[in-house]
Amino acid sequence: SQVEAQVAALDLGERFILTGLRRDVPELMAAFDIFVLTSLWEGLPRVLPQAMATGLPIVATAIDGNAEAVTDGVSGRLVPPDRPDRVAQAVIDLLSDRELMARMGVEGKNRVGEFGAQQMVDQITDLYQQLLRQKGL
Repeated sequence: SQVEAQVAALDLGERFILTGLRRDVPELMAAFDIFVLTSLWEGLPRVLPQAMATGLPIVATAIDGNAEAVTDGVSGRLVPPDRPDRVAQAVIDLLSDRELMARMGVEGKNRVGEFGAQQMVDQITDLYQQLLRQKGL
């Protein structure tokens, strides 16, 4: 892939593990201290609620889907999408405050229920009903 070629070209093979599709994500996340997602554009990625469900504090870019899931300063930290320095600082800040990490993990775990399939169906149904009422139907 293009990413693999770039890693090889920059001689960074010893610093990266490109795993491809994994079916053992919960087991992998059990070894994490923080979950970091640096997408530049994305809806609501499935991996974000998965990480929240494990109780991990989140550092994510402040794009649509991430900002919908993560409450900045409560369940994680949201950083500008093109600022790796801010990502690094958010990680350092969290690793320096284990109590904050634990609180954010609990908040995320409590919030993850809002992203279940039934909740999304209910929200879409409510939206359609509101639009129909506005049209007088």
